[in-house]
Amino acid sequence: MNEILFSNINENNIFHIFEWDIIRFYSPNYQKALIYADNIDINHPTQKWRYFVMNKLYKSVEYTSLKAQSRLLYAGFECFEFIKYFPSYPLIDIYQKLRPKLYGKYILVVQRNENDRYLYDYHTKLPLQDYLQTKKFKLPVKHCNFAQLNPQDQYDACANSAIIIMAHGAGCTNVIFTPKQTPLIEINFRKHWYCDLVCDDHFSGKISINQKCNGKLTCFNHFHKADYHNLCHLINKKYVEMEAIEYGGSFNTRNPISKQKIFIDGALLENYINQYLESMIWKT
Repeated sequence: MNEILFSNINENNIFHIFEWDIIRFYSPNYQKALIYADNIDINHPTQKWRYFVMNKLYKSVEYTSLKAQSRLLYAGFECFEFIKYFPSYPLIDIYQKLRPKLYGKYILVVQRNENDRYLYDYHTKLPLQDYLQTKKFKLPVKHCNFAQLNPQDQYDACANSAIIIMAHGAGCTNVIFTPKQTPLIEINFRKHWYCDLVCDDHFSGKISINQKCNGKLTCFNHFHKADYHNLCHLINKKYVEMEAIEYGGSFNTRNPISKQKIFIDGALLENYINQYLESMIWKT
């Protein structure tokens, strides 16, 4: 008898949906998925993403007003501690159903809206995609903003990427749409990680975003954004973590990742890209 998945989470963060709902209750035995719709806006971009992903995992997906709980099948993974996980069969199975079989065609830089974790080269102050487009790589450089794309367009952008580069954030979850060879280069926030929640001095601009404060790391006493590092290990994907040099502007919210501008060493990134392109197994 075919089992039915009941999806109940009402989050509007695609990583939370993926980690807390799609992964935890996934089973190839489920043929149909029902999403409880009474507590969500089904037209929200995140909910459209959820519906898109689940349609790739199950034969049919429907919204329902019936609230029920599926049996927990997989406990998920640790997101707050950096762990070199071994590949996981449940996650590999999910990834194989989501990722395309093609090899990537370009280097993809994913930007957010300006003044929202926007990436720049430190030395030239150029937006990162503009800086990289001045270089000569074996593949062209393209860029996109997931917030401006529907789920199918996000999928298509990732499906054709040979390398994907982006700042830490929920959009990194789309690494599940990239070809097997495609590495994630994630720009982290380890440098100048001083307070969580953001202290009054930093939030008001009394002291620079790059200056040590008297605030506290209330939730954790260390940098803990291990979501995509761990996810890449679990799906057997190459992962590179790159540190910012400094940040520009101020904080948009009290969340310490809500920095406006991120400046990185573009030359170092260029070196990472060239090393990887030289090592790629090319297929036409």
